[in-house]
Amino acid sequence: MDTSADHTREALFAGVLLLANRMQREYDSRLAPLTLKQWLALAVVDNLPQPVPSVGVIARALGTTHQNTSKLLRALEARGLLESAPSPEDQRARTIAVTPAARMSPEQEEWGQRMLDELYAGVDKQELATCLHVLERMSRNLCGESLLPPKGEG
Repeated sequence: MDTSADHTREALFAGVLLLANRMQREYDSRLAPLTLKQWLALAVVDNLPQPVPSVGVIARALGTTHQNTSKLLRALEARGLLESAPSPEDQRARTIAVTPAARMSPEQEEWGQRMLDELYAGVDKQELATCLHVLERMSRNLCGESLLPPKGEG
């Protein structure tokens, strides 16, 4: 096997993990008092039809377990950013909705755009498309799931 290809694959594998760790560390400090994972959970919930019918729907969208998602959502609910109620269809489930307190202000939206501009500085549209394509393929190879929400869900 081509050792340069092996090195590139290993470097990419390590790079994805290192970048995820660095992004979490950096954005946790910038987003305080929220964590990056809490911010992502809010963004996912906000982009799903309201109210979201169950924690399971959010867990699937986040690609994590029901237990981890429940913990994240409880923390956000305690901050008044989400609200939950018994599901009218299934009393074992709870619906989840974003509260007005969670809506981003124009300043927060602008900060988010600046964050993306900073992260992707020097990366052109074709490189972004290629990167997304490769990450999507890796996700499907790993677990058969897309990184992107299904059409009509966000």
